[in-house]
Amino acid sequence: MIQITRQILTLIIYFVLLGLLAACDGNTQLMEQAILGKPVPVRLSLENGADVNESNNRGWTALAHTAKQNKTAAMAVLLDAGADIDHQDDNGWTALMRAAATGNVEATQLLLSRGANSSKTEKFGWTALLWAVNREHKDVISVLIAQGADVSVKATDGRTALVIARNENYDEIIKQLELAGAE
Repeated sequence: MIQITRQILTLIIYFVLLGLLAACDGNTQLMEQAILGKPVPVRLSLENGADVNESNNRGWTALAHTAKQNKTAAMAVLLDAGADIDHQDDNGWTALMRAAATGNVEATQLLLSRGANSSKTEKFGWTALLWAVNREHKDVISVLIAQGADVSVKATDGRTALVIARNENYDEIIKQLELAGAE
C-alpha cells in the first residue's frame, strides 16, 4: 500500500512540476505532448491545427524539446509535418545543439539525416560540435564528424573544439578531433 501511495505522489508531483514549467515558459499543448515523446498525440494535435513551428517564451519549438529529451519518434512526426529543423531559439540554439549538448545520439543522427545544419552557431558562436565536446559526448562527436561537422570552427572567443578538449584533458576526444583534421 505504501508503494502505491509513493508512486501516486510521485506522479502528482511530476504533473504539477510539468504544469509549472509549461506556465513559466509558455509551452503549448503540442510542446507538452512532444516532451512526453508520444507520437500519436503529437500527430493528432498537428492534425487539429497546432502550429508545428510555434515557439514558447524562450523561442523553443516542440522540435527543440524533443531533441533535448531524445524523443525521436515524436521528432519524426514533427519533421514530417514541416518543423523548421534549423529554427534558432532566443539564444540561437537549434534542435541539433540541444541534442548534441545532452548527448542524445539518436536525436543527433535523426536531425542530421533530415538535413540539420551543423554549422549553425548560437549567440556565442558555438556549434553543436563545440557543445558535444564541452560536455564530453564522444558518440555524438563521432556522429557529427562523420556527417561533416567543421572541426576547425572557432567560437566568438576564439576557442575551437580541440582547444576545449585540451583545456578539459579529454584525451579520447583530442584523438577523435585530430584524426578528423583538427589543428
